[in-house]
Amino acid sequence: MMHPFVVESVKKLWDTWNIRGLIILSLLVQSFLILCAPLRRQRRNTWLGISIWLAYLLADWVATFTIGLMLSAEVSDILAFWAPFLLLHLGGPDTITFFSLEDNEFWIRHLLGLMLQVGSTVYLVLQSLPDNKLWLPTLLVLIAGIIKYAERNRAFYLASFDHFKFKQNNPQERFEPDVGAMGIVKNLLVGPPLPPIRRNFNRDVFLKKEPKEVLPTLEVELSLLYEALHTKLPVVCCKIGCVLRVISLGCIFGALLSFGLITKNYQLGKFEIWLTYGLLIGAIILDFISIGFLIFSDFNLAFRKIPQCKIVGRINNRRRWSKKIPQFNFITHSVYFCNTPHWLDKLANFAPIGIVLDTIISIRCFSLRDFKEDKVWLFILEEVKKKAESAKTVEQGIQISLKRGDGILDSRREYRDLIWSVRNLDHMESLLTWHIATEVCFQFKEYDDDRPMSSENMGCREISKLISDYMLCVLMGPATTTNVPNFMRREELVKKAFDDLDSFSMDFVPFFSGNRIATEIFSKERKPGWLKPSVSGEKVSAFIFARILAFQLKQLRFPWKLMSQVWVEIMCYAAINCRPNVHAQQPGSGGQLLTFVWLLMNYLGLGSQFETEPDDIGDWNESTIPNDIGHGHEPTNPNELLLLLLCQRRSVEDSKFEYERGQISNL
Repeated sequence: MMHPFVVESVKKLWDTWNIRGLIILSLLVQSFLILCAPLRRQRRNTWLGISIWLAYLLADWVATFTIGLMLSAEVSDILAFWAPFLLLHLGGPDTITFFSLEDNEFWIRHLLGLMLQVGSTVYLVLQSLPDNKLWLPTLLVLIAGIIKYAERNRAFYLASFDHFKFKQNNPQERFEPDVGAMGIVKNLLVGPPLPPIRRNFNRDVFLKKEPKEVLPTLEVELSLLYEALHTKLPVVCCKIGCVLRVISLGCIFGALLSFGLITKNYQLGKFEIWLTYGLLIGAIILDFISIGFLIFSDFNLAFRKIPQCKIVGRINNRRRWSKKIPQFNFITHSVYFCNTPHWLDKLANFAPIGIVLDTIISIRCFSLRDFKEDKVWLFILEEVKKKAESAKTVEQGIQISLKRGDGILDSRREYRDLIWSVRNLDHMESLLTWHIATEVCFQFKEYDDDRPMSSENMGCREISKLISDYMLCVLMGPATTTNVPNFMRREELVKKAFDDLDSFSMDFVPFFSGNRIATEIFSKERKPGWLKPSVSGEKVSAFIFARILAFQLKQLRFPWKLMSQVWVEIMCYAAINCRPNVHAQQPGSGGQLLTFVWLLMNYLGLGSQFETEPDDIGDWNESTIPNDIGHGHEPTNPNELLLLLLCQRRSVEDSKFEYERGQISNL
């Protein structure tokens, strides 16, 4: 039992320092947010993101809790003066209005919070009257606090998808007259479909752009999107916003001067005086930092005619996203699991420990790679431009954007034997199948020995590996690549593939590695019972399909060129079918390559955000499957086995599995 003296000491310390300590903490949190929040679009760092998230949540909680403590305490002049500062802090810094886009959809709830907090603060101030000698600076800070808090609620309202508006009457003059900055982005997020004339105009402009000019243009577009959705700039940049900001800053200056004059003849504790000066000067410094952020923001530089100079040039060339590509590899992830000690496996049977272990392994398997603009981006841009050049009409653009690998595979006769891996598997399973097959080919050391490996082929090999790991990272992440997320389907596919991989590698677990798996797969190609374990069509996993695909890729003379082109098409399909609000969230978390591809495709006229509707799409056709497959005929090669598996799956899971359009090629 704790000694009564200790309890009394702690209680006395809390009564003396609770409000003072929380006010200091609130000011420190605001300073951290205004300085570090802009870094979240330039850095892809887990700890930075967690820190900003905790500070964002803590800022509102501390300010609200402190106002509640003040209401329950004995009201004094200095306490009534400190209360409006908490409204300033609840208004938040200009560099961040919300952490997640879902927050702005509840702007009515934030408006109710504004009324309650302002009412509580006004009630606290009124309690100190009429004997409050600090009434003038208190009133001035109260006005500034109400303005700041109202600005934040206005930013919530403008950033909601129901009321996504920008204060520009002529969007053609927003950034570049030839593309109309933010005009197409607004339509892609919440606006009506673009007319064909606008689509053709944007397409012609981007097809004529130099490759080195395309990415900076898209970077500025997404930077504008970030500043419009994640900051207060749309509120502050308008005329009324500028006037209110001047009034707010003037009120803080007036409060500082009046407090300095009043304290000459007013007895206050030395700590209270210094703390109040710290709050006033801190508020002024934070306001000037916000003004600097406004002046040098893309939102201001793009929409104002500012003379070009060295400083402006350096600002225009600053980093606007992380330029990092997240990676996740299925086989690496499986290696970590399969090499887990047995005692740790038994310990993981307890649910909480198993979840923690799974999370740790998953985080360890995630990695970041530098974005090589001169290789990766130029290759992606070249492939997307080829598609755009053939999409002269809206209908053609829609049809091309629906291709997820089959467009490339159907372009040449020698590739058509692989088209089953796209047309007869859904997007998730096809992506996982191609990922495993790409990794197997990449890890097999002897795979490229009998092929001429020019610098172009080596580049395609690296690009295939990078996009493959990136797309699996997107699939395994919280933002799925489909309009209707199917978490259970994804978990089922990964578990089936992992179980088959685990069973396949039982013979060489002590030497389990990516290269060993690839070597074993290709060494068993022509042995009896090469498909192990023996499964029927409804139970076959992506790992089994990936083995068949890897065998077929091995027969090609230049497989890496094909794989890189297929991966670009898969990425384009994922980008155009990802929900717009998911893309809008990405600039606030370091940026995503998928978002750049999404915006590029829409500027090049590829996608469904245009007025003409696509034609009806036909159903899957089984007419090319030989009649004897699945009716007593034993498969003699991987191609016939593949047909048997697909045929069995079709008959067993027809009610729960929907195939994409097209036909199975005559393998």
